[in-house]
Amino acid sequence: MRRLRSVALATLAMSTALIATPFSQSGAALIPDPGVKGCDILVTAPVGHSCMLPWPNDAFTVAAKTTTGRRINISATLDPANKSGVHVNPKAQNLNDGFSPGSVILVKVPGLDLTRSGIAPSTNIGASLNANAPIVLLDTVTHTKAAYFAELDAQATSTPDEQLLLIHPAAALTEGHRYAVVLRNLVNGEGAAIAPLASTTAAWQATPTSSTRLRHVQSVLKTDLKSVIGSTVPYLAWDFTVISAQSSSTPALTMRTLAYKWLTTHHVAYKGSTKLAASNYAPAFTVTSSVDTGTTRDIHGTFQVPLFLKDTSAFSGMNLDGKGLPLINGTKTWTANFICVLPNSLSPSGPAMPTAYGHGLLGSAREVEGGSFRAGVAANMMGCATDWVGMSESDILNVARNLNNMSTFSTQTDHMLQGLINMQFLGRLINAPAGFAADPHFSDGSGHQLFKSNDCHFMGYSQGGIMGGAASAISTEWSRVILGVPGMNYGGLLLNRSVDWNEFSSLFNPAYPNPIDQQLVLQFAQMLWDRGENEGYVAHITSHPYAGMKAKQVFLIENFGDHQVSNQAGDMLARSIGAKNHQPAFNPSFQGGAARENPPVAAQWGLSKLDQTKPAQAGVVLWDYGTPTPPTVNRAPDGPAYGQDPHGFGRGNTYLMTQITTFLSTGIIPNLCGEAACQSTTP
Repeated sequence: MRRLRSVALATLAMSTALIATPFSQSGAALIPDPGVKGCDILVTAPVGHSCMLPWPNDAFTVAAKTTTGRRINISATLDPANKSGVHVNPKAQNLNDGFSPGSVILVKVPGLDLTRSGIAPSTNIGASLNANAPIVLLDTVTHTKAAYFAELDAQATSTPDEQLLLIHPAAALTEGHRYAVVLRNLVNGEGAAIAPLASTTAAWQATPTSSTRLRHVQSVLKTDLKSVIGSTVPYLAWDFTVISAQSSSTPALTMRTLAYKWLTTHHVAYKGSTKLAASNYAPAFTVTSSVDTGTTRDIHGTFQVPLFLKDTSAFSGMNLDGKGLPLINGTKTWTANFICVLPNSLSPSGPAMPTAYGHGLLGSAREVEGGSFRAGVAANMMGCATDWVGMSESDILNVARNLNNMSTFSTQTDHMLQGLINMQFLGRLINAPAGFAADPHFSDGSGHQLFKSNDCHFMGYSQGGIMGGAASAISTEWSRVILGVPGMNYGGLLLNRSVDWNEFSSLFNPAYPNPIDQQLVLQFAQMLWDRGENEGYVAHITSHPYAGMKAKQVFLIENFGDHQVSNQAGDMLARSIGAKNHQPAFNPSFQGGAARENPPVAAQWGLSKLDQTKPAQAGVVLWDYGTPTPPTVNRAPDGPAYGQDPHGFGRGNTYLMTQITTFLSTGIIPNLCGEAACQSTTP
């Protein structure tokens, strides 16, 4: 991720005045008592705010003929409204057959004291699996506990009466499974026990004449949670269903299939042949400039991709067929840009190693030209980037619109899906003999090709590391993946913990001023964000690949104390893809340790030791540049107490570059740190 410049923020602010949604009288009514259809009777809603608590919750689903047997059913008149009284339109979310696999569990417990209650914090995730843990997250299919950490919403410190308890799964929850949540043995600030909610007691004592909801919760209590709670009435319990793989991935996989079929008839063929295998075809492309500077060649151009959006404007939504699935928009195309940087002469070691490169937050393909890939070119690599549609600088005005009215957020994730397809076609241009290999700008002038054909890899940093797993899960263009300073779960683990959010929240928070609404709206957004970022695909990147795909080898690179992409988000990704890590992972005494307050009890909890002599299916290395420990709650490490942001560090770290090139060429993440944590004083 990267901070937007002040001028960009000013542009956003001015644009919102032009696209604000008019006040809706019908959407301005206060939320009634929670017995109203669309609310859950378990918890009394805060006056004037959404009754969508606790969240996620199968009370907000209906029975349906889907893979999970459920379908999301969020009320369009009871969910959060913006300052103009316009409720979030949940039409797109209501197509899902379950909730996000990384859903933050939201509940309000007045007076709760986390420490006195013994609730597992982010620094001690292992405590969440203790036999007497006050919060239990139980997979009702496997009957196993899921690890988590919990915190009170630090974004709401000025309004403590509206602080939600945020429960973060330590890894993505299993697709299609139903989970039960129970809170028990809770204690307030005076050390007194917090009594069970009246609704929980009513559910415990439910009879055949009780409401359907109470009888369902009774089943959760006395069947799903019987082995956990015994005969004691807890504070609160409920259940929810996680979205299935079919529901989550169908839009992207449908688009991918249609795009490659389109390519067989809208292609450039090698040397004019039309009788080659489909894998030899490349999308039509044009080189618009080629400039040599020193030992580097910088090539710009465009390529054609089938258009799945209604049009190419930043505000356009998906073009859908009669079944609600993405459909190519006739003969229209998206003209995608590309920028490739590579050595301009053949190295003694041979042609350069090619990568498709994913850029940072709301950036552009130009990132590959700067310091981000300079060390790569010096190491005989080629980097090719395209603007990551949906999350590029051309999407800034749409981001501004969405932050003011999240009913339009689906247009952003629709563009992200188009961006995933664009990235596949960039990979095809690198691989296919009719692609870049056929263009003289990619040779040294003596007939020697400057990069290896059919050997594309993927490397994404920051946002590129957050969306790169999604692009890789649906790709047949590369098999080795580097995700630098990566993460997952924008709505839950990334935004509140990032210094970048300070600028975006200056638009979002005034539009949704209540902190409870803010957290709920971010969770609504995450249900769509899953379509374009790692969270929606983690179960299929390094194992259980989608049909026709191969499991990818992945190298994750984290920087301790990252100010923009939290280590919690990177660690969640690592656990979710089954990564193993370099050990020891972390040394709290590095650089004297003077500012290492609240170090993690076990850095990168839950990961086993990586064998760094063999190819790795998934490995992670935590690099430490001596940065102070970031906040242990959902707050950004903003200010001088947190030192220099290490987010962009690593370009001068020759050990890291050796790990990168060795992994891409062999699949091995070499151990260059010995029996110590990986540390560097060179950014």
